Amino acid sequence: MTRIAHKATRFTRAVLSLLAALGLMAGTAALPASAAPSTRYVALGDSIAAGTGGGAFLNACLQTASSYPALLGASANEACFGATTADVVATQVPGLPPTVRSVTITVGANDVGDVQVAVACTTDPTSLACQQALYDAVFVLLPQLPAKVTATIAAVRSRAPGAQITLTGYPLLFTVSGLPASEQPIAAEINTATALLNSTIGGTALVNSVHFADVTSKFLGHGLGSSDPWINPFTPGDPGSFHPTATGYGEGYVPVVAPLLH
Repeated sequence: MTRIAHKATRFTRAVLSLLAALGLMAGTAALPASAAPSTRYVALGDSIAAGTGGGAFLNACLQTASSYPALLGASANEACFGATTADVVATQVPGLPPTVRSVTITVGANDVGDVQVAVACTTDPTSLACQQALYDAVFVLLPQLPAKVTATIAAVRSRAPGAQITLTGYPLLFTVSGLPASEQPIAAEINTATALLNSTIGGTALVNSVHFADVTSKFLGHGLGSSDPWINPFTPGDPGSFHPTATGYGEGYVPVVAPLLH
């Protein structure tokens, strides 16, 4: 081997060693952490995001395989039954990968006392307790929600600044015209309260420049009282009561949320 060829060989080896050290050769070192691929999609929120009512429970948060995040291939679902905006911020946001690309948040119903309304109004829809629960939900708790949802969005942005955020709404529970006449007034009131909740969440999304997935139209004609309900009826002791069925999650949420993920 000539002296020139020998020098060329040493030079080539040195270059290959450098490339290997930098991870630029196939089969050598892994990509540096800064170039790690981002997580595509993580879901946050309450029992609706958990998929409660959609089938067998998978864990203590009452998640199911029919949850809309599961059907949309979420990398992780942090949602939990009963979660409020404060719970999302304190226990779910810290688990977000900083490089996540899309985050959905379904939250707000527990903040405005939906459980209290459900318990009081299914026990006796004509009772003072039912009317008081509805009044508190709409006139006391709902006005506080925009600030709470805004704080939730800010927490997500702080943790994952590059994430595209989507808030989702809630379905109207009843197809009022299909219910017995005695049940129609309270069902209409609850639907109106839900519509106000959705408007509040949607308005907060607009103000904060995030997406809003409104599922109301998808569930029209599929509330309790319809011939094809996508909402589970009230059953004492069943946490899936008044939650979407598996079909509700698959046909009501998935088509609306899917286009907002990237």
